[in-house]
Amino acid sequence: MRGRRARLALGAALGLLTAACTGSNGAGAGADANAAPVKGGTLHVLSSIDLEHLDPARAYVTSTQDVGRLVYRTLTTFAPAPGQAGGKIVPDLATDTGRPSDGAKTWTFTLKEGVKYEDGRPVTSKDVKYGVERTFAAELPEGPPYARMWLAGGEAYKGPYKDPAGLASIETPDDRTIVFKLNRPVSDFGSAVSLPMSAPVPQDKDTGVGYDNRPFSCGPYKIEKFEPKKQLTLVRNTSWDPATDTVRKGLPDKVVIDLNLDAAVVDQRLIAGQGQDADAVALEPIGPASVGRVMSDPQVRKRLVTGESINTRFLSINTRHAPLDDVRVRQAIAYALDKDALRTTRGGPIAGELATTLLPPTLPGAAPEDPYPSQDGKGDPTMAKALLAQAGHASDLVLTLDTPATAGGKAQGEAVQASLARAGITVKINEISSSAFYSTVGNTARQHDLVIDGWTPDWPGASTYLPILFDGRLITTEGNNNRAQYDSPAVDTRLDAIAAMSDPAAAQAAYGELARRIMQDAPVVPFLWDKAAVLVGPNVTGAYGHTAFVGRLDLVSLGLRK
Repeated sequence: MRGRRARLALGAALGLLTAACTGSNGAGAGADANAAPVKGGTLHVLSSIDLEHLDPARAYVTSTQDVGRLVYRTLTTFAPAPGQAGGKIVPDLATDTGRPSDGAKTWTFTLKEGVKYEDGRPVTSKDVKYGVERTFAAELPEGPPYARMWLAGGEAYKGPYKDPAGLASIETPDDRTIVFKLNRPVSDFGSAVSLPMSAPVPQDKDTGVGYDNRPFSCGPYKIEKFEPKKQLTLVRNTSWDPATDTVRKGLPDKVVIDLNLDAAVVDQRLIAGQGQDADAVALEPIGPASVGRVMSDPQVRKRLVTGESINTRFLSINTRHAPLDDVRVRQAIAYALDKDALRTTRGGPIAGELATTLLPPTLPGAAPEDPYPSQDGKGDPTMAKALLAQAGHASDLVLTLDTPATAGGKAQGEAVQASLARAGITVKINEISSSAFYSTVGNTARQHDLVIDGWTPDWPGASTYLPILFDGRLITTEGNNNRAQYDSPAVDTRLDAIAAMSDPAAAQAAYGELARRIMQDAPVVPFLWDKAAVLVGPNVTGAYGHTAFVGRLDLVSLGLRK
């Protein structure tokens, strides 16, 4: 009875917290998001996770991309704004968002004048070309697949380390012009180059896999010191000209990011907000254990910033592993999963809405659906047991779950373990370092049966959701994003047909219908449509949650009061 009462109290507190802190602009009521900018000081970022990759060719995790745009720029980028406005693609290195021709099979960009690296030399189109070409290298497999998918000749190109002549479909007629020749029409290629893959890399600074520790800056900050798993220190890039950059404010003199901290300690420090922690922000959302303290102090509650996202969290099921290759077993897992318990590990209702579909409701093309319903999202072990019995696995199913080796990852793993146990499924938890998690589960030989997973579209729309996660032709031995290893020729054919549609509205509707078709096969089990509630110190200004970073703070807009 005591445990039940405690859970109910926590749920009530979280509900109140959501009502108190969620604003239409995505900022907490007292976060001072509109305070006048002040230049100077040291911003501290307290992170309970590690940074997966700093190398722009390998950066494909939202937290790393959030940090990365302090250091490097891309041809286009997301607008620095809360709410839906943050989903808009705007020019960054380029003067515009690209000029398509030849039926959108050719895209031309012109670089802004005056953009320089940290050593004062100008950024050139050849540096952007080389940066994109690096994403083809086998040594750097973790980045987005769009260059390999869309650039003419990309299927045979092996990257600049093996083919220094470069990729002919990227042309640089002069130092400020870059032209991309595609193998198909791509109407949103101008959005694709908002990803770090289009960040410039000067060839003489490229150290291969070692570039991960020291990318060369063309943004407002350069790397002074990086101790992996411990701390990243950024200082001003004095060659950065704010006149060329309408996105980054570059207000603090220094940004210090502490990594792999205990999540509870991060919350405690920011609740207190004393000393240098008055100038600090959390990289990750507040934990459920801290809710009571936040609710009991109105001044602290004002410093909680809640941001929306277009992210869905889900459990990936490895469809190539027997007996998970049987759809009835996967559907049993979908019925058995206690989504509410998983949400509780992330903070309860403040962490988002229980997910019933692949596509979050805010994404174009999404339609209401709940193919594996249960009361209050707590799972239906009876239905799960019936399906398992049909499949001949009433009592012998033992699965291994991959989860990050963090307090939150362990809690999520235990929630999956407990909910599937009610259906007679035994789950063993395999914890993986957060700095190597996606590299490990992206290796098809090292991935186990189940993965705590999630996906934020690379820009608003299902075109960067369903194809990346469910096109069987994109399964790779390393850097694999299709963690379900789902391979359906019928789905692949439909993806090609939708990609060829010229009417964006019709394409989005078709993606929505295809999402429903995929869910019948249950390669993944969606459990949460994310929100993020993040604490900031009392001296921090300009804080808002950004949709591109799963509702986390947009670091480029933060400043400090003097």
